[in-house]
Amino acid sequence: MIKSHDLNMNTKAVKSSTRDQTRKQLINAAEKLFAESGIDGVSLRQINVAAGQKNSSAAHYHFGSKDALILAIYEQRMERVNERRMEALERIEAGGNEKDVRRLVEAIIHPIVEEIDSDKSGGSYIRFMAQAIGHPQLDLSKLQRQMHGEGLGKALTLLRAALPDVPDPIFGQRFGLSFEQIVHSLADRERLRESTKRNFAINSAVFISNLVDCVAGAMATPISPTTQAELEQISRNAS
Repeated sequence: MIKSHDLNMNTKAVKSSTRDQTRKQLINAAEKLFAESGIDGVSLRQINVAAGQKNSSAAHYHFGSKDALILAIYEQRMERVNERRMEALERIEAGGNEKDVRRLVEAIIHPIVEEIDSDKSGGSYIRFMAQAIGHPQLDLSKLQRQMHGEGLGKALTLLRAALPDVPDPIFGQRFGLSFEQIVHSLADRERLRESTKRNFAINSAVFISNLVDCVAGAMATPISPTTQAELEQISRNAS
């Protein structure tokens, strides 16, 4: 005979599973729509419809707002990206390669690529990031640090230590520009791979390796005399 306590527990488990499934459907639908139409071009109602929800307020019920739904997309993706990144950095440290700028850049880029290639919806993830990175009300780099950002933070700490001759403001600007390059380049890679009108002109592995080369070169290149003079002028003006 089934006890009422066991029946209640089973009912709660089913409801919890249903809620989790609904949340995941909404997150996946939102990611795809944001990737295709931009952050501001999609309403919660459209997300409900795309997720197959009969309840027109499902997205609002589960997340409360579009901003919270955006955070949920990051949470879902960045947890896995961060785990891969931490593992890559541990391997770098174990091999004594903390000063190898290219290896450190690989640890930043490769986990994103692996997440993109992990399932059929990975292309939506990076195109969503490309939409988000240019949004005036979203700070993508801040979100990256806050949402399972241990790996990125550690990579930047090691990268900073590996480039002692690059002044702090230059290092910060270079990484900001490089991060945008990473996101937009990987989004372009997806568009090229999925296009039916164009052949992907370069092998995907070569594409990724070349992207790592570009970012590593941008981060490590010595500053020019012109940039050094501008920095010194700023310092003189501040004193």
